[in-house]
Amino acid sequence: MIKLILTDMDNTLLPFQKPASERALNAIHDLTEQGVFFGPASGRDWDSVLDSFRGDDVCMQTALLSNGKKIYAYGTLMNETAMDRQNIVDMAKMVYDLPGVYVSGRGDAGGFISGTTLPNLMGTTWGSRRAAEICEPDDIPAWPIITAGLHFEEGSEGVDNVEWGEKVRAACPKIDLISPGSRMFDCVPKGWSKASGLRILQILLAVRSDEVVCFGDSDNDYQILSSVEHSVAVANANDRVKTVARHHIGLCDDDAVGHALEDLARLGDGAFEKWDAEYQG
Repeated sequence: MIKLILTDMDNTLLPFQKPASERALNAIHDLTEQGVFFGPASGRDWDSVLDSFRGDDVCMQTALLSNGKKIYAYGTLMNETAMDRQNIVDMAKMVYDLPGVYVSGRGDAGGFISGTTLPNLMGTTWGSRRAAEICEPDDIPAWPIITAGLHFEEGSEGVDNVEWGEKVRAACPKIDLISPGSRMFDCVPKGWSKASGLRILQILLAVRSDEVVCFGDSDNDYQILSSVEHSVAVANANDRVKTVARHHIGLCDDDAVGHALEDLARLGDGAFEKWDAEYQG
């Protein structure tokens, strides 16, 4: 019997820059009314994810946010894991002179952008929106940093992000970098993943691994998909995720997760047999 459903957001539940579909929202309500826990398992934080659910906080009563560093159960923040500040500072210093590259961070007390100059930052799409938060690496705030990212945006096309990711990992041993499927990296404590947050959430909800369904598409989903019996890859997932997933469904752009949530609400465990019969790729 399925008791907990978790889904990655971008390129899994959500097509590029689109909110959750009406189909997905209705299915989530059906599932929660049946007593099933549902939640996002995302590298993003609360406000951003809630916006993707069109402000519907029913979809957020259970959540693994910031790659599992923020854990919500019954609508309450139950656990929070901070990053090592000095390693974030060191990373920002390493990339300072790289064009189109910057470090972002956020905690409950606010956010910051670092590891770049203001003229460099203003040439980027996403980073420029937070230009007011720019600071020098040594001035990165001392409050707990929960979410952090290493970004490679406009101007960084000649910079090998994979090579620089390896350099940062070697120089900053208390953090790791994982890819959400783009040129940026999410930062997590060394050895941490969404699966780390799931283990805590399972204790809070008294749910076994064989009672969990997880949907994903990219490297930051690999560990959590490896840890549950009912792991599901969308058709646009990378090869590594497709290989580890037990079940497969259609494309994110076709609202495959929305359809799958409807199947789970209507068929329960019978949804797995339906997916396995329909998907042959």
